[in-house]
Amino acid sequence: MAQAVKERKIITDKLVLEKTGHVMENWFLLLDKKGARNMAHGEIFSLIGSITGLKPLGQWNQNLLTTTYEWNRGIKERGQKGKDFEISVSKTVSVPLNVLYKSFIDTQTRNKWLKEKITIRKSTENKSARITWGDGLSSLSVDFYGKAPDKSQVVVQHLKLLDSKRAAAMKTFWTEHLDALKLLLEK
Repeated sequence: MAQAVKERKIITDKLVLEKTGHVMENWFLLLDKKGARNMAHGEIFSLIGSITGLKPLGQWNQNLLTTTYEWNRGIKERGQKGKDFEISVSKTVSVPLNVLYKSFIDTQTRNKWLKEKITIRKSTENKSARITWGDGLSSLSVDFYGKAPDKSQVVVQHLKLLDSKRAAAMKTFWTEHLDALKLLLEK
């Protein structure tokens, strides 16, 4: 399995222990006994939701526990969504929201930091853009957030990547390109 550029835990033993009285591995062993290794994500999530001792986690953390279980047991890889993979990279930039948004939407501005061919399918001013990547197979979901009058954030999700190797490469690609965008806009 490919390693993500920057590994982050989505749920911790500390939280699970605080809420349930047991560490994740204890719960994972119970899930194994209940046949979770042979279940789809939704089925594992339902199983977790049905276990009295895991109810204190709430649905959000139950879903995080489901995903962590799948990764831990090799059911799916980090970033895997069904048969495809996706990655997400964000960057906060010291410019107004409309400037950051324009850096993606305006071809002339975008060409200064991103040379790859893209097709913008839909955009909502200063909020989002849905983009087909140049390979015609994968796509981008780009969201923009105002943080302060002169500070904004962009979140790029690259979807429908074929495998974990490509996902890792695109994670690196977007980290580097958003760093380049930040340098360009803040100079």
